[in-house]
Amino acid sequence: MAAFKNAEAGLFGQEPVHRRYFSNQNTLFSALSPKRWELMRFLRKQGPMSIKKLAAELKRDYKNVYDDVKQLEKLELIQKKEDDKFCVPWDDITIQLALAA
Repeated sequence: MAAFKNAEAGLFGQEPVHRRYFSNQNTLFSALSPKRWELMRFLRKQGPMSIKKLAAELKRDYKNVYDDVKQLEKLELIQKKEDDKFCVPWDDITIQLALAA
């Protein structure tokens, strides 16, 4: 109810927080391997580009980059734009690991 009243008054809340959960740290680090992390950082810095150009710029095999891009897209960590180029829309990714269960 408060959100509705705020919207009527022209007061809008914060941007939504996007979250991804992994069952354990091995799954997390498998999904965000060093090569995938490098790919995301490069794409964020350089801007949208095709998989072919991304592979060439990173000097990596096209098939491996394709597989990484598709996995990161599935996890919604990168996005495909209308022109079939991929981008990283996030400025930050925060990882939180619990030491005690």
